[in-house]
Amino acid sequence: MILAALIDEFARRFQHEKRARVCLWFDEKCEFDAILPKLQQQLASVQPAPFALLQYQQSAFHGQIWLKDQVRRCPADHRFVLYLPLAEDRLDSPDSNGEYHLELLAEYRLTGITWRLNGKQPTLFSFLRQAGVDLPENPAEQRRLYDGGRNSLLAKYAAKFAERPASFWNGTLTEDRAQEQLIGDLEKTVLDLAAAPEAEWKALEAKGLVTEFTGMVRDRYGFHAPAAGPSVWLRGLVEMLALTETYLGYGEPTDFPFPDRLPPIPLREYHRQLLGRWLKDADSRPVWERWIREVEPHLDLSEWATGKQGLSFALPHLVAFRWRRTLGEFEKAADRASATGEFFERHRATIRREVEFGKANPSPVGAWALLARLDSFLSSCNDAAGQLEGASTADELARLFAAEAARIEGQHVHLRSGAMSQGLPSIGKVADRAYANYTNPLNEKFFGLYAAQGSCELAGFELVTTHLQREVWGRSGRRAVIIGDALRLDAAFAIQDSLKGHEVEIHTVRAMLPTVTPVGMTAMLPLKGVRLTFEVEGNNLHPQVNGKDAALRANRVALLRAFGADCREIEEVENTPAPAGAFGGLLVVFGHEEVDQFGHGSAETLIRHVDREVERLALLIRRLHRWGYPEVHVVTDHGFILLDEEKLPPLVPCNKDWCYVRKERFALVPANADLPLVTFPFAWDASMRVALPPGLAFFMAEKSFSHGGGALQEILIPHLISRMEAQQKRVGVEVSVASAELLRSALKVVLRPKAQTGAGQMSLFVEIGRTLLLDVVRIASGERKSVLATGRPKDVRIEGDSGDVTVNLFFHTAESFRRGDALELDVRDADTLEQFPPGGVKLTVGRDM
Repeated sequence: MILAALIDEFARRFQHEKRARVCLWFDEKCEFDAILPKLQQQLASVQPAPFALLQYQQSAFHGQIWLKDQVRRCPADHRFVLYLPLAEDRLDSPDSNGEYHLELLAEYRLTGITWRLNGKQPTLFSFLRQAGVDLPENPAEQRRLYDGGRNSLLAKYAAKFAERPASFWNGTLTEDRAQEQLIGDLEKTVLDLAAAPEAEWKALEAKGLVTEFTGMVRDRYGFHAPAAGPSVWLRGLVEMLALTETYLGYGEPTDFPFPDRLPPIPLREYHRQLLGRWLKDADSRPVWERWIREVEPHLDLSEWATGKQGLSFALPHLVAFRWRRTLGEFEKAADRASATGEFFERHRATIRREVEFGKANPSPVGAWALLARLDSFLSSCNDAAGQLEGASTADELARLFAAEAARIEGQHVHLRSGAMSQGLPSIGKVADRAYANYTNPLNEKFFGLYAAQGSCELAGFELVTTHLQREVWGRSGRRAVIIGDALRLDAAFAIQDSLKGHEVEIHTVRAMLPTVTPVGMTAMLPLKGVRLTFEVEGNNLHPQVNGKDAALRANRVALLRAFGADCREIEEVENTPAPAGAFGGLLVVFGHEEVDQFGHGSAETLIRHVDREVERLALLIRRLHRWGYPEVHVVTDHGFILLDEEKLPPLVPCNKDWCYVRKERFALVPANADLPLVTFPFAWDASMRVALPPGLAFFMAEKSFSHGGGALQEILIPHLISRMEAQQKRVGVEVSVASAELLRSALKVVLRPKAQTGAGQMSLFVEIGRTLLLDVVRIASGERKSVLATGRPKDVRIEGDSGDVTVNLFFHTAESFRRGDALELDVRDADTLEQFPPGGVKLTVGRDM
């Protein structure tokens, strides 16, 4: 709008004075100076241009003689506007220093025209008003816009938005509006400046916006510190933010130690808003932690906060103080369920707020998130336990367990793991008690109903052998099958959560009794048409398939190969760099037996390992999809129970002489024997029955991890199917950094989506987005170690229409760097592990940090 108005204004002047070839444009305060480049571009786009714009610029040797020569060289019908950043008096005399006398241009005062608005020399303010811009009527408000000439707020605003349409200029142009649109999002500008003080400050200086920016901060936050360099300025702002948020969080106490460093009352809420955004932003939170470490030693409020109730998040030492106090109260309440419930009633709101503000912190203070998960877990266990009474059949209880597996079984394991890693046994103890209050009655009631029905059937839960024969072995087409050991239903749901972008379904099926590896692994084989017998030797089970002992993995592999499968160990597949067509159309991957081995060795080791196993299987599924397997199946032999080792159920008498085989959780007994045991049919040998102890009990002493029995955690197992259409193509990614030389402990990365289809080609594929993992690693002695503040890669989603995505990666403050150290930016697809660019981006540390 502004550019068009300027061009129209001069064109009308020439229309009014048809004989004039030259229009003199005096701009003593240089208010229009920054608009000229855009005005030149606009004129170049108009054909024919109504006039040519010539700028008086002595530094470029464009003085009076050059201007007159440009006019002289052109045909008589060409017109010129001469921009003169001087006073009109220079036509008559030089300035006080005897310079800038425009006597050679004086003739144009007579033969040409001088631009006027309403008979006066135009200013930017008067021109914009004539062009239709709504400007303030109050003189004081006007001056705040135009004071400063070329450095005025109005000059910068008009230059930046000169090409915008008329609709952009609707509404009154006030100082606040101009500042906000020039600076943009003030909070974001502060966060960007904190992340890269020197670079962002220089960018503001280059745009001439330092005064506007600091003025906006002063007006909104009451921060008056002089701009003595970005770091000093920011340190002062961080101190004020931290103190203000603490003062408000503790209820504005009259004995606050730093009242003179608080902003005016009307501005304090802005501090809370900015700090809330800063602390909750995953990219910016590490920056806050870095700054607060610098200023916190001067702001120790520990003694002052003692005995006070408050909730603030800016100062880590106060968060730590609250954590110690809250943890002490929790540990006192942990011994009794009623006291624990009362604790959470009192502290639930506080814990949730602590989690909300600590979530983005790469090194959170206290285990607030673990407490919040425990609170949710207790509620889930109580809800599920409340549903037990309404169930009247084994089928209903099985459906209840399956529906709650992810919420209860998975959370129990995660809580136990978190309690161990955080060194908080009281949290593990409370989780175990709540879990037992749900799972013990569940399995006791289930066992009684299951035994009473006289068969192993469960409506809606197909036997694993029948199910896999139809869904896996009886199908055709390229597919992969991963056979794992002791993979529970909750772990399958965790894998499903990890496979974003895949179509994943989970079928809950029934394991073969007894739920032990020789039986479970054999039950998963393609058994259609085979001869199946059973032998017992040395208190061990030996299913025989066509006369071969299926308890041995080698024999199971041989049977699958005879079926037509390409069988591989999981390590071989994991360590294969590329498929190279080496694997068959039906690929069977035999997983390791670590879960079972860890569990029998140490339940604590198993608990720590579960998440790693989930991640490993999810990664393997992604790799198999990348290698062209559109369908990947994950199957398992049995589940397991995990109990509080200090509160194991009592042993159930089972005389060894009664049994062909006696184990901790089951026994095989003669089918015709009259024994004081609950027994179930054994599908593979009618002369035997499977004896099971009730619920979660044992026949022989065992640790907290076990399987073989009839608990729901043992007999309901997952069949996970992941599908990804082979024709889906992922969007390409271009990675760039401002400089490969690092001068600060952070790296700004720009990700740009790039179409994989060549220019001019029509793609037959739909390009889907990617989740990328970004990491900066140090390579030493052949080992790769992340230097990021979080200690792990940052995940970023990018779609084909995302545009440029800027990511700030902050390094851990414990890391030190010497000039010349080599680092690497590693950007990979989370699903396929494809690297962008191949080989990574090499970085060099430019100074000691």
